[in-house]
Amino acid sequence: MSTCAAVRGMMKRKRGSKMVNRMFSRLGPALAVFALILPVAAEAAIQAQLDRSRITEGETVTLTIMTDEARQNLDADFTALERDFSILDRRSETQLSIVNGRQTASVRLILTLEPRAAGTFLIPPLSFGNDTTEAIGVQVEPAPALAPGSQPPVFIEMEVVPNEGPYYVHAQIGVLVRVFYQQNLTEAAISQPDPTPASVRLLQETPYQAERGGERYRVLERTYAVFPERSGELNIPPMQLTGRLVERKSGSVWQPAVRGRRIQVESEALSLNIEPKPAEFSGSEWQPAREYELTQQISSGEALRVGEPVTRTVIIDAVGLEENMIVEPAWPDLPNARIYPDQPQGITRDDGRWVLGHKEFRYAVVPEQEGELVLPELKVEWWDTQHSQARTATLAAHTVFVQPSSLAPPPAPSASPGFAGSETADPLRTDGTAEPAYWRWLTLLFAALWMLTLALALKLSRRNGREKQGNGGVTAVAENEVAILADLQRACKSGDRRGARQALQLWLRDFGPEENSRSLLRFAASIEDDSIRESIYALDADGFQATRNDGESQAWNGGVFWTRFQAWRSAHSARERAIPPLTDLYAVENRPAR
Repeated sequence: MSTCAAVRGMMKRKRGSKMVNRMFSRLGPALAVFALILPVAAEAAIQAQLDRSRITEGETVTLTIMTDEARQNLDADFTALERDFSILDRRSETQLSIVNGRQTASVRLILTLEPRAAGTFLIPPLSFGNDTTEAIGVQVEPAPALAPGSQPPVFIEMEVVPNEGPYYVHAQIGVLVRVFYQQNLTEAAISQPDPTPASVRLLQETPYQAERGGERYRVLERTYAVFPERSGELNIPPMQLTGRLVERKSGSVWQPAVRGRRIQVESEALSLNIEPKPAEFSGSEWQPAREYELTQQISSGEALRVGEPVTRTVIIDAVGLEENMIVEPAWPDLPNARIYPDQPQGITRDDGRWVLGHKEFRYAVVPEQEGELVLPELKVEWWDTQHSQARTATLAAHTVFVQPSSLAPPPAPSASPGFAGSETADPLRTDGTAEPAYWRWLTLLFAALWMLTLALALKLSRRNGREKQGNGGVTAVAENEVAILADLQRACKSGDRRGARQALQLWLRDFGPEENSRSLLRFAASIEDDSIRESIYALDADGFQATRNDGESQAWNGGVFWTRFQAWRSAHSARERAIPPLTDLYAVENRPAR
């Protein structure tokens, strides 16, 4: 009996093991999938961490929120976080990888935070759906105070040139801005002077080194030309500089790379009294300048014939005036000649301190009578701002001898008064009738035909000159512009703001619109596109190497600026090609009726 019972027990155990094996064989795949899901579910929890737990007031700290679930949304309500911290930057990163046939994902939300004050703060728990991060503590220490008598690491000096007034409306005032900063200043940007009401023009930017209070500083000096638009009090608000100061601890050779603490400094505000036009100035046009010169050029020699034009070019050079502020001199009446003025040409340059205005006025003077043609004396009243007195610039008269026209017959000679058969001014025929005056009409006809021929000849000569220069000068100019634009594109693509600003100023000086030559501010103001205008303002405002650690620009994107500039340049060229040609003033149909 015992043997039989033992055999039956063994048979039952075998049948039980077979049932268990069959159950595991059926549930095995499901258990395997469940085993894979368990780690994923564990890893799907959202975590938050700080790169540092102790910082100095003004420094930034990086908060990284991460998860291994690719479909997890990391958008959350950061209102509680923003009570104690400012969110300066926010970016997302997603990484996918496959290891041993298994796909994993890593999603990160990176926030750059700046504490609003010193003290001990807590990064509050952040909720993302059903998951919540843990709170993280951070200690913010106060910014180091300056020792008594020590110089700050960054400061701004402003100076007005000339140092003392009087300052006159529409007269240039020089403003020198010097930014002193140590070599560990990064991401720095300075605002533009914004006096109201006045126009501002950046003339020069000069970097150098200087010493203040025993400390060595790098200096960026900018020279601005300010033109007050109204008399009275002119207020120049403080200029602001923002950046990050990376301070190296004493005795520390190596320290982790950090963005540094944010600093913001201001210059002192300036207030100037702008004088109106003085009562003792008697000129019709108000032109205040430091220097004013009037010269001329005559196109022909001392002799010409009736109907032949002589070109007089009046040249005005002024220090402290832009070319659009130079007024055309007034001509007196010429009873024996006609005057055809040409379109004025001008340009504004500078010597780094003062604006240099240059303007040329061309006049074609056509004599109608033989004899002496006197190109009259011209006078311009202007105000000397250096000595605060009225002055007169005088252009001397010039005399040209006019010979009879080669197309008209000489007048009949008059007989002596004692000759019995002498003729009067109106000769008579033998039959007593007056001599016909048809020769006068022939003379006028020949003169008109001669003028038309002269105009056609001038037009053909100019066309031939342009064709001859087509393979030489024009090609050289085009190649020069291509080289400048290539430098501008290279600087924009590489994020070199200083190189981009210099290349753009060079292009404006040689190839830009003449009314905006070399002035980034005036060029930006003339553009209707708000996006490229703001981009130019940002480019002009960033006077330092303002880049973040990730290599991107804080306020100016070179690639976007280059694309917008190319689009504007193409549209501007199309508009210039659509401008109709200038009217030929020498053509017969355009001559004034007499």
